[in-house]
Amino acid sequence: MGKEEIRKKLIVKLKKFKKSIGSQYMILFGSYARGDFNKVSDVDIIIVDKKFQRKDVFKRSKGLWIEWHVKHKIGYPVDFICYTPDEFNRLKHEVSIVSEALREGIEI
Repeated sequence: MGKEEIRKKLIVKLKKFKKSIGSQYMILFGSYARGDFNKVSDVDIIIVDKKFQRKDVFKRSKGLWIEWHVKHKIGYPVDFICYTPDEFNRLKHEVSIVSEALREGIEI
């Protein structure tokens, strides 16, 4: 299976994942978005949702791991970066991972 086909299948899985977690906004970025991933690459995802507003930054992705690995059985290693809408809107105007993701990423 070629890289483009792998990426397309991943995007289909990400759309189902986004729907199941009820996310407002999601971006695939990094090597899978650029198409230069390899066997050890992880999937980099920014998730924006108002439900993160009252959660500790380090605990926001806790329930997402269960959805990703157990419910959806997506076999790729993943790195979730979770923002509130306010955080995301502020960071998109700065030199940040958010501005990079908006430039090179794929909106899910």
